[in-house]
Amino acid sequence: MKKYLLLLIAFVSMGTVVMAQNDDLPPPTSRPQSAGESNTNDFQGFQPKKKLDLSKFIIEPNVYLMISNNYIMTGFAPFVGYRVYQPSSASSRLGPNTGLYVGGGFTYFYNGYRNLPVQDQFGTVIGKVNANYHTYGPGVFVQYNIWKGFFARLKFETLFRKMDDTQGGVIARDPNNPAAGFYFNKINRVVPGLLLGAGYNLLQSKNFFFPVMVSYNLLHYATDQTYSVYPKNGFVFQLGFITIF
Repeated sequence: MKKYLLLLIAFVSMGTVVMAQNDDLPPPTSRPQSAGESNTNDFQGFQPKKKLDLSKFIIEPNVYLMISNNYIMTGFAPFVGYRVYQPSSASSRLGPNTGLYVGGGFTYFYNGYRNLPVQDQFGTVIGKVNANYHTYGPGVFVQYNIWKGFFARLKFETLFRKMDDTQGGVIARDPNNPAAGFYFNKINRVVPGLLLGAGYNLLQSKNFFFPVMVSYNLLHYATDQTYSVYPKNGFVFQLGFITIF
């Protein structure tokens, strides 16, 4: 019995030594490869994402502000474009920002009139009234930077206008008592615009756009000029971040 017990202890001891030796062995994949040998199971890991090239963007942060005794206009119309095409060697011959850009933005501005005189049929001022206009909407554009700051642009926008109908005349709150005040009816209008123009970017080497630009509204005759935001002749002038309507 002792003989068999000694054999069992010896057998278990030998197995433990063999297992310990196997644990000390390097994993099969760690063996050196011979020249020309490829490992199809190589794990490449997570590749870093390609960084966004900020040099391909242009930003035009248009701002509106005009104040007088009884009038105020304020608002903003930021637009951002991204270069989708650049001619070969353009950075050396034509300027670093030459190429085709596409982009979009949003427009909002407010017009307010205060203390407009209300006259009766004899021309006598019998009261005063206020008028307010809210204009907002999206826009998209295609622009080609031609040569060292010179560019051409086509922009389409849809502007929604919520306004007092100053064209429809004032309404008395109490026809028998002018002191009760006056008001305008509220109306909504949609004014699309398709502006084709050209200009020059005063910051030609920067991502920010500060243009001198002349555009023409191709939808000038197709929209109701009574409620359009653009001049009746269809031309729009822009100096820097200021648009002259």
